[in-house]
Amino acid sequence: METQAFIDALSQALGQQVEKDENGAHAFVLDGVPVLLHSRTSESAFLLHMEIGYPSAMGGGVHARLLGANFLLSETMGASISLDERTGMAFLELLVFLPGLDAADFVNRVEGFVALADVWTRRLQEWNDEIETLVNERLDDLQRSLEGQAAGDVSPEASSTLLRV
Repeated sequence: METQAFIDALSQALGQQVEKDENGAHAFVLDGVPVLLHSRTSESAFLLHMEIGYPSAMGGGVHARLLGANFLLSETMGASISLDERTGMAFLELLVFLPGLDAADFVNRVEGFVALADVWTRRLQEWNDEIETLVNERLDDLQRSLEGQAAGDVSPEASSTLLRV
């Protein structure tokens, strides 16, 4: 089956034209998020590529979790999570080999990938929210400690949590 036949089947299933962008990748937009399909002609495959968000810069916990999810591709269902160092954006990517697939199989793989990217987008946002909440709680504790110290009302517990320079 020719590559274009897969793209045509996907266009029909989506109800929108999947077109080549200026870089030669096929692309469509779903819920405001671009989905890219890079043709790997030599491998008879498409590399599916979709952004999942910006990992929090507050501590390395989110980056470590994303890297851990890639281990043996077990948490990513065979896809891979990558990071564009220039922009800080995280992406989900999946190589879909075409031999043995018919058009319906291909469309199902793309739809499954988009659903997986949605799961990872939500998971990344939850992790970012956790980190942000933790940082804000610690900042609030520090602020209360500093306010207590300024008022001369520092408990032994609070004084042990103060930062010393």
